Amino acid sequence: METRMMFTPIKIGPMEIRNRLVVPAMGTNLAEHNGEAGEKLICYYRERAKGGFGLIITECAAVSKEGRSLINECGMWEDSLVQSYKKLTDAVHEEGAKIAVQLRHCGRETERKYTDGEEVFAPSPVPCPACQTMPHEMTTEEVYQMVTTFGDAALRAKKSGFDAVELHASHGYLIAQFLSGHANKRTDEFGGTLYNRMRFLRLILREVKSKVGSGFPVIVRISGTEMITGGREIQETKAVCQMCEEEGVDAIHVSISTYGSLAYCIGSTYLEPGYETSAAEAIKKAVSIPVITVGRFTDPEMAETLIRDGSADMVAFGRQSIADPHFVNKVLSRRQEDIIPCIGCGQGCIMHLFSDDPISCVVNPNNGTEEEYISNRTESPKHVLIAGGGPGGLQAAWILAARGHKVDLVEKENYLGGAFLPASYPPAKSSITKMIGYYIRQCEKYGVNITLNTELTGEKVKEVNPDTLIIATGSKNLLPKIKGINHPDFMNPCDVLLGKVVTGHKVVVAGGGLIGAETSDFLAEQGREVTIVEMKPEIGADMDPYAKPMLLQELKNHEVTMLKNAVIQEFLSDGVTYKYANQDNTDVKILGGFDSVVLAMGTTAYNPFGDSLKDVVKEVYVIGDAQKAGKVYAATHEAADVAMHV
Repeated sequence: METRMMFTPIKIGPMEIRNRLVVPAMGTNLAEHNGEAGEKLICYYRERAKGGFGLIITECAAVSKEGRSLINECGMWEDSLVQSYKKLTDAVHEEGAKIAVQLRHCGRETERKYTDGEEVFAPSPVPCPACQTMPHEMTTEEVYQMVTTFGDAALRAKKSGFDAVELHASHGYLIAQFLSGHANKRTDEFGGTLYNRMRFLRLILREVKSKVGSGFPVIVRISGTEMITGGREIQETKAVCQMCEEEGVDAIHVSISTYGSLAYCIGSTYLEPGYETSAAEAIKKAVSIPVITVGRFTDPEMAETLIRDGSADMVAFGRQSIADPHFVNKVLSRRQEDIIPCIGCGQGCIMHLFSDDPISCVVNPNNGTEEEYISNRTESPKHVLIAGGGPGGLQAAWILAARGHKVDLVEKENYLGGAFLPASYPPAKSSITKMIGYYIRQCEKYGVNITLNTELTGEKVKEVNPDTLIIATGSKNLLPKIKGINHPDFMNPCDVLLGKVVTGHKVVVAGGGLIGAETSDFLAEQGREVTIVEMKPEIGADMDPYAKPMLLQELKNHEVTMLKNAVIQEFLSDGVTYKYANQDNTDVKILGGFDSVVLAMGTTAYNPFGDSLKDVVKEVYVIGDAQKAGKVYAATHEAADVAMHV
C-alpha cells in the first residue's frame, strides 16, 4: 500500500502538524516525584519527536496534587513547574513535532498513596469499581473551584510552551465521572440530565478558553462508550462532542471504557487492533473537527486505511511508540522490517505502572533505539557462545554482534524462539511471532552464526573455547512428586501447541495457570472437550489483570470445565484423583474417562551445565528462565544488560 495520507499535514485549530501520527498520553512514571519534567522524561519524548511522530501528547499532568494516580506523575498544579516543562517543549520542538499536555484529575480513580494522603473525591460518594476507595462528594462550591483549577493549569501549559492542551474526559476520570450516570448521582446543577452532567466540562472549556485565548488549541479525550452498566454510551457521547465543538474545542480524541471495564481500557491481545475505532467513526460523523482514534495499533497499513476511508483524521500509536520511538521514520523510509514491534504483552509498560515503576518494554528494554547498542561498539571484540535460541538468547546475540563481537548461537530445536514460539499458538497470541521474527532479522543483519538441531554440551564448549558463554537454555516442564505423573503418554503443553503430539477429544489439563489456561483455550477452540484441574482458588492466577478476564470469558464460551481448589492426589492413565483444598476431610474424588492428559503444572529453570564450566570459560552468564523460570520480560532485559556488559 502506498502510505501517503498519514504523512500529509493537518491542522488542529491554528496548529499545523507535519503528519497524522500521534503519540497519545500514556503514563510513564518518568517524571520527577515533585511533578517536574526531568531529563528522563525529556529524553523519552524528544526521541519520539525525533522519530517522526507529528503530534505528541504527554502523559497525564495532574491539575492539583490530590488528582494524581501515579507515583511520579507530571504536574501542572503550580507555577514553579513551568520552567521544567519549557525544557521539554523546547526539546520536542527542536525535532519538528508539536506537543500537547493532557490535563487530568483522577477523581475517584486513585488511592491515597498517590495523593500524599489527601482525601479522594468525586461527584458522588460512589467508589471506583477498581480502586474501591470511598470518595468524598464534592460540594457545589468545590466543583466551581475545580473549574478554576483546570483553567489555571491550562494557562501554565501555555506558558510552558505546549502547543495545545488535551482535557482528559475519558476512562472514568473526574470529568468523565461528571458526564456518567454510573458515577454521577447529583441533584444540583451538575447532575441528573445530560445537559446538567455536561455542565462541568462546559464550564471548564469556557474557563480554559478565557485564560489561554481562542487561538490556543484544546483537544478533548473522551470514551465513546464506557462499557459499564449505567455508564455513558455512544449516543450521549455524540451529544457531548457536539457540545464540545460548539464551545470551541479543536479536536476530539476517542477511546472507550473506564476502570470498571479495565480490560477494554488497556487493550490486551484478545482485542483486535483498532478495536476502539467504531466509536471514533461514530463521533467523526457527529462533528466537523478532527477526530483522533486509538486502540492497539501497530501496523501503518491500518492507519492509512482508516484515514483514507474517513473513519478518523489522525491515528495514535500508543504502546507501539514505546516499543519503537522511530516507528514513523522507519515507515517513511520503507524500513518496515526494522520496526521494533509491540506485542501487546503489557509486561514492561502497563504492569510497571501497576507496580509504581518506570515503564519499559519487553522487546525494547531501554525504550530507545537500536543506535544505543550499535553506537556502543566494543574496543575488545570477543568470541561469544550462546546456548539457547529463545528470546533471551536471540536478544543477547544481536546486541553483542551489533557491538562488534563474534557470536555463535546454538539451539537444540529445529526452530528459534524457545518456549515463546509455542506461546504464540493459542488464540489471540500471534503477535508474539513479530518479536521472534524481529530478533531473528537482527541476528541475520549483524552476522550472528546460528546452528539449529544441536544441543550444546560441556565438551563442545571446551572445544569451541569461547571468551564468553551465555547460558540461555530456558526452562522445562515442572513435574511435582505426584504418583503416576511420569506416565509415558502424558503430554507437554509446548508439544501440544506445536502439533508435535495430538490429543484425543476429551482432555484433562493438570494446572490452570497461564500456560494451562491458554493451552486449554487452544484445544477447546479446536473442538476438544477440556477440563482444567487447578489447585489454586482461581484460574490464571499468574496472569496480568487486564488480559485475564478476556481469557476466562473465552474458556467459558468454549464450555471448558474449570475445577478450582482441586489438589491432584494421583495421576491415572485416563485422568486424576483430587481433593478440594478448602474443605476439611474431603473424600478423594476420581476424575477419569479422558483420552489425553496434559501436564501444565508450571516450569522450572533448566541449566544443563550447572557450575561445571565456571573454570573452563572466563566469563559465564546465566540469563532468563535458565536462571529462574519467569516471564519473558526478565529474559530480554537480562540479555540486554549482559550484552552491554561484555
